[in-house]
Amino acid sequence: MSGELQKEYDLVPFKIIMEEYKEYYTFWYTDDIDGFLLDRDGKLKSFPTKKEAIDFAKEEKLMFRLGAVEFFIAPSIYRIKNLRKIDCVRYLDYWNIFSDAAHSINCEFLGDNREGIIQRIYEKLFYGCNLLVKEDEQHYIPKWNKKERRWIAKVMKDGIKILSKGLK
Repeated sequence: MSGELQKEYDLVPFKIIMEEYKEYYTFWYTDDIDGFLLDRDGKLKSFPTKKEAIDFAKEEKLMFRLGAVEFFIAPSIYRIKNLRKIDCVRYLDYWNIFSDAAHSINCEFLGDNREGIIQRIYEKLFYGCNLLVKEDEQHYIPKWNKKERRWIAKVMKDGIKILSKGLK
């Protein structure tokens, strides 16, 4: 047995509506660096059904959890008209998972540019989740201008493009 600890994975379903509806089941890990299990071609290892993914994991003796996260992806997450009320938790989750996918397939992701407006938007999303705020404390609710909404749309669109590239 090697000295390396076995990674624990989350079985992550992506339900994507673009031209048609498709489901992909992938294995995501979190460690010092987060990422996805890759296939031989350097793409995200994915399966069309949950059963096939579970069978693969059992065959490979992967430690995994079910149901931790699920992502529903449709063009509406990057259409500016749908960004009137921004759910910080949801958008931060998408941003982070797109970043993990980009890192896994060695791709540049617009959201990883931690300078200027991109960094400010990421921070507003993070603090808008109120993760560090106690229930009796005042919660932070970010206000978004048109420019920030356009940048969020660009980041989401780039993330979907990267995810689509990684899943093919």
